[in-house]
Amino acid sequence: MSLIDRIYETGQVESADGSLIDVFPEAIPETHASEIERLVRDMHLTRTLETGMAYGLSTLTICGVHEQRGEGEHIAIDPYQSTDWGGVGLLNLERAGLSHRVRVIEARSDEALPRLRDEGVRIDFALIDGLHLFDATLVDFFHADRMLDTGGVIVFHDTWMPAVAQAVAYVESNRAYQRLKAGDAAMVALRKMGGDERPWDFHRDFAAGDGLVGRVRRRLR
Repeated sequence: MSLIDRIYETGQVESADGSLIDVFPEAIPETHASEIERLVRDMHLTRTLETGMAYGLSTLTICGVHEQRGEGEHIAIDPYQSTDWGGVGLLNLERAGLSHRVRVIEARSDEALPRLRDEGVRIDFALIDGLHLFDATLVDFFHADRMLDTGGVIVFHDTWMPAVAQAVAYVESNRAYQRLKAGDAAMVALRKMGGDERPWDFHRDFAAGDGLVGRVRRRLR
């Protein structure tokens, strides 16, 4: 049994001192990890990135696809990996033999993402699952989009949260992205259909509305 399968079976990860830690509700659900795995595999996405690593379940999932096909590299950004998460995400990558597939950056995403762009990094997939404030989510999208090739995919996680739902509503209303079928109402995958060609004063209203958020919350109960 693989490490990721064992974690989902037991609902626990092992810390550096051998103690067991319950991963939920913080960790990404198995159904969502399966959908991310499918997108990365079936769309042959090889230059991947995520904001928010935590215990590393999404990281293991993505890097596992890269390892199976012998191609792909991943970037995981998490300023709290060694502090709040006790370095467990890094340990899990080592335990799974996947450390060589990932570059882990322990810095704020609003600082790390512009630096990556300055390095000339290009990506074809981004998972936005870091700080779940509206402005923080939108800033993560803004910088990821500047590195994302046309045809690439951005996944927003925890779209049951009003702030994240509002950010997704903005992107769908104002940018050239098309929604893909992926997971349930708590995750949204968008495919980039073109570059940013808006005039300087463009704006389209984007409020997600209480009705949408309410329906998502009821569906998840």
